[in-house]
Amino acid sequence: MRISDANKLAGRIMAVRKGHDMTEVQVDIGDQLVTATITASAAKDMNLRKGDEVFAMFDSTSVSIIRDQQ
Repeated sequence: MRISDANKLAGRIMAVRKGHDMTEVQVDIGDQLVTATITASAAKDMNLRKGDEVFAMFDSTSVSIIRDQQ
């Protein structure tokens, strides 16, 4: 998969706040936090946890979370 570097920020998960339908993920990208709201099922499928290294991918209206399989 190839993604424009300008739209991808590497970081570490600082917090995962699980809800019934949606999950909020806060990612430390170095100089600030980026917050993404993703479906609870996507967060569960990726097994997101505090401390995980992820990428925050964004466009003008949304932020997505990408995690390499380990």
